[in-house]
Amino acid sequence: MNDEFKFQAKAESEGKVLALGGRICDWLPILDTPAVRSTEEVKGRMSVLNALINISFQAPVGIIRDWLAEQDLLVFLSAEEELLLRKSNEELTEQELINLRWSLESLWAMMWATGMTPELVPTKWCGDDMAARLPNLEAGEDNTKLARVQQLRPIEELYRMLDYYYRLHWYCVDERLQGREALVSESLVYERRKGLEWIFNRAQDWDDVEMST
Repeated sequence: MNDEFKFQAKAESEGKVLALGGRICDWLPILDTPAVRSTEEVKGRMSVLNALINISFQAPVGIIRDWLAEQDLLVFLSAEEELLLRKSNEELTEQELINLRWSLESLWAMMWATGMTPELVPTKWCGDDMAARLPNLEAGEDNTKLARVQQLRPIEELYRMLDYYYRLHWYCVDERLQGREALVSESLVYERRKGLEWIFNRAQDWDDVEMST
């Protein structure tokens, strides 16, 4: 992936941000050459997120932990997630539950990255059909739906989408700092960018994804 491609992606992203009515930062740098994770790693992270999100809908923590163990997914937990699964539902903080619920959008970005959904539009929330495409733990389903995922989208396509959300995130943050409200949800953009950033950087743990703008 050469610099010419990266600068072209930057120009395309900036055009899309402007088309939404946002603003751009010309000196925001181009993104580094990615070190993309394996499909198995991405499937594992998606599987963990899908399971943990159930806790924000009042699923018993113990049942979610047991499901992850039965599906051989404990290896994909982050350090913070391991600590969360040691708590009871009553011990979970409101912020922890909010964070779990928002990770729906990180998962949606990964579903796009693996071709499970055809679009990732920042003016639209995760799709109404999202749950139907994922394992239903409440119904006793195993992890087959996510285990079927075969591959990630082409690296160039992934890079363009990450670059777009990176520059859109700058706009959202700057609007907030200026005391204004962005035309798209900063939280939505943040979560989707986090999912894409994690896919692109093997050195970063899920708990420590670099999200500066």
